[in-house]
Amino acid sequence: RAASAQPASGTAADAVNAGPARVTNGIPSGFARTREGAVAAAAAFVCTGQALVDLDPLSVEDAVRSMAASASADRQVADAQSQLRRTRDALTSGQGPIVFRQAVVAYRLEAFDPDRARVAVWNVGVLTRDGVAPPQAGWAISTFDLVWERDDWRIWSEAVVPGPAPVLNDSTAPATPAQFVQSLDGFVDFGAHG
Repeated sequence: RAASAQPASGTAADAVNAGPARVTNGIPSGFARTREGAVAAAAAFVCTGQALVDLDPLSVEDAVRSMAASASADRQVADAQSQLRRTRDALTSGQGPIVFRQAVVAYRLEAFDPDRARVAVWNVGVLTRDGVAPPQAGWAISTFDLVWERDDWRIWSEAVVPGPAPVLNDSTAPATPAQFVQSLDGFVDFGAHG
């Protein structure tokens, strides 16, 4: 059964049971084999940036493989390591932690059957590091092709298209890296689990 750009349409209980059932080192797993589970998986996968930034290269490989479909895992690992290397190189002259907060704003379930799903998520990532990168928002639509494999939703592929990006209104001045980190001290990303 295929869905044509339709929202997940279950009950509140379906959404609660969609997953993830577990989060290990910031990497989610344990999603329901439902429309809601596929949407929850895509939303959770797109928000793993901080977890991946915080991991060492060997742990990054394990983390990406845990989210990836077996047939595309090698490519996904290489892509993730390349992106992380570029990010770390660009931010190396800064001080303190690299902070990368992410959120999903909206989604579109483009196709679904119990073995495959396509979910597009409009998301924002805010990156900062003191001395090199003031807090900056990057907006994108990430479209995940997911497959049901090893009793969970796994990423077959992800296509990222920049934008659409809104304009910052004049209600407040942009934060410095220190203000950003201090103001969000103690905040937990929505949907994050132990």
